[in-house]
Amino acid sequence: MRNPFVIRAVCKSGYLGSVFCACALVALLLVPAARMAGAQESSEPHLQSIESAIQAASFSASPVPVVVRGIVTLNQHRIVIEDRTGAVEVQSPRTEQIALGDEVEVTGRMTIAPEPQVQEGQMRRLWGGSMPLPLSITPDQAADGENELFLVQTVAELVDFTPAGLTGVRLNLRGGHQNFSAVLPSDNVDGELPVRSMQPGATLRLTGILMINHGVEAHGAEADHGDAFTLQLRTLEDIEVIEPPSWWTRAHILMLAGAATILILIGINSYYRIKHARYRAVAEERASIARDIHDTLAQGYAGITLQLEAAQQMIQRDAERAGELLSEALQMVRHSRDESHVSIDILRSLSRNDRLDVLIARCIQQLRSASESTMEQHVLGEPAVFSYNTVNNLFRIVQEALVNAVNHAHAQKIVVRVVYRKGEVMVEVNDDGRGFDPAQVLGPQEGHYGLIGMRERCAAINAELELRSTSEGTTVRVRAAA
Repeated sequence: MRNPFVIRAVCKSGYLGSVFCACALVALLLVPAARMAGAQESSEPHLQSIESAIQAASFSASPVPVVVRGIVTLNQHRIVIEDRTGAVEVQSPRTEQIALGDEVEVTGRMTIAPEPQVQEGQMRRLWGGSMPLPLSITPDQAADGENELFLVQTVAELVDFTPAGLTGVRLNLRGGHQNFSAVLPSDNVDGELPVRSMQPGATLRLTGILMINHGVEAHGAEADHGDAFTLQLRTLEDIEVIEPPSWWTRAHILMLAGAATILILIGINSYYRIKHARYRAVAEERASIARDIHDTLAQGYAGITLQLEAAQQMIQRDAERAGELLSEALQMVRHSRDESHVSIDILRSLSRNDRLDVLIARCIQQLRSASESTMEQHVLGEPAVFSYNTVNNLFRIVQEALVNAVNHAHAQKIVVRVVYRKGEVMVEVNDDGRGFDPAQVLGPQEGHYGLIGMRERCAAINAELELRSTSEGTTVRVRAAA
């Protein structure tokens, strides 16, 4: 600044000096005013990005006045705005309705402890915009804390979910090396769990505001679960199921192992049952063949033996009578041969697909050629197909009854009736031959197996056997269920 005495001396030197003096005085008055105005203007905050505002606050020990603009990404319980450079929480007594996607201008005081926050923020809605695209990151990247308060999107596996009191629903998740949670506010739950259709193990895509849990400052449920961060969800649309849970859980594997063990045991048991059934079938068939041999060849050989012994005794005393006995023995040999042929033909003709009445008709036709008896068959009811085991045993019983009627009863007329009923079949063999007393019939100890064979076959198929014999003939009746 010039010395006033110098200015005063210049002013005394004429007209020009007086003009110069006046200009100098004006300058002396304006410069301090301009400096004061400039100082006052520099104290007012100016519009800046969120990132620059956060950086300015990080170099100050006290809150810094800021003016920032951003898009509202969270407006429930907490307000978060975001621009292209950063995100910040706003504490503001809202006087107007702020919606997601609105662009707002906030004037307040910025602080960064423990997280970026504008205190005493005055919000002014500029216009309605659109939501920014979420930042796609992994759970491990989210835990770094570099994207705090940003709208992010990540993929994780659902561990479980529980009601979170007044905060709505809490999802516990696992992704990468991190355990974290996602909270859906109660305003969007509507009193029901929105994830009730999801199961633990499902893979979810979640969109929300990233809230870092700052060590000792973390509290509540986050501290209890050891979560690195929390995602604050806004709506149900922020939850997307991208893959259902895998079916191969530990419980399911154990269940399959148990089922496989049971099936293996059932298979082994079935194998031995089938094997035993085959052995039993072979044994029964052998017993059946033994009965057939007894009723044909064995009895025939016994008669032939008696005739030959008698002829041997008579050949010296009465040659004519011995010749007659030899002729009868020869006739018995021929008869036994014919019976053996009949038995062989019947065994060969027994089919698994033939009906019972067809097999009996075939047997009658073969017996007619070897005997002088008159044989008839009557079939009543609608012919039905029964199991092979049932048909085989019933046929053998009828065959035994027919052979007995021809060989032992010497019947002149034999009538066979096959009656088909619903779920049942009845077979009856009636002859007019000489009867016998069932109580006096010789048994297996004496080498006779006819009746015992019939009873065994009936027991094998749970059939009912009825036997009546008088001097006027014999009736054998068998009833068997399907």
